[in-house]
Amino acid sequence: MKTSFFTALLSCCMITAIAQTKYGVQASRVMSSASFNTSATDHINKDLNPGFGAGVYAEIPVNKKVTVKPGLNFMQKGVKIANNFTEEGTQFKQNVKANLNYIEVPVLAIYNFKGTGGKWFVGAGPSAGYGISGKLKGDLEINDGQNSQREPFSVHAFRKENDNGADFKRFDMGVEGVAGHNLSKKMAVQLNYLHGLRNIANASGFDNDKFRNRNMMLSL
Repeated sequence: MKTSFFTALLSCCMITAIAQTKYGVQASRVMSSASFNTSATDHINKDLNPGFGAGVYAEIPVNKKVTVKPGLNFMQKGVKIANNFTEEGTQFKQNVKANLNYIEVPVLAIYNFKGTGGKWFVGAGPSAGYGISGKLKGDLEINDGQNSQREPFSVHAFRKENDNGADFKRFDMGVEGVAGHNLSKKMAVQLNYLHGLRNIANASGFDNDKFRNRNMMLSL
């Protein structure tokens, strides 16, 4: 009898949560960078790589103030890099732009509250990504003191090195934080930060085998 009661109660709670679940779409301006290690360089500069994102999400209520927000997004990651290094008296100047396209699946716990100017929310949770395409493009200038030449290059991000690729790992994992403001019942603006935890460079990959994504998103 008790088992039947609790089963019925759980079923009612699930039905109520499903009935109150909200769905939405979002568009994002993404500013991306990366954390990486490098050894044979004299000077290196990183710059943000702009991109965009778009996707769908659900808001599943836990109580009046807490919701769970899973999503399914297309998202551009990457970074711009300029570095100089010298080997055996020859100077090298390299410019690289990494454009990495991902399907991203965040699952965020959201806390909603009232503040100055209306309703606000903050949240955090894990996010998994899968690289579907991408390229590393740039050029390498070589100067041996007598002659100078510039060589452009373009490699696929997730292909093997013997297939003209950078051999990046496709699967990515990180933690994401969000803060936002409800402009109305049907519209909100939010700022997200996605901190990649997984090294996506393979053993013979890019920049001494350490490359982790960093992403800031402004979404509507």
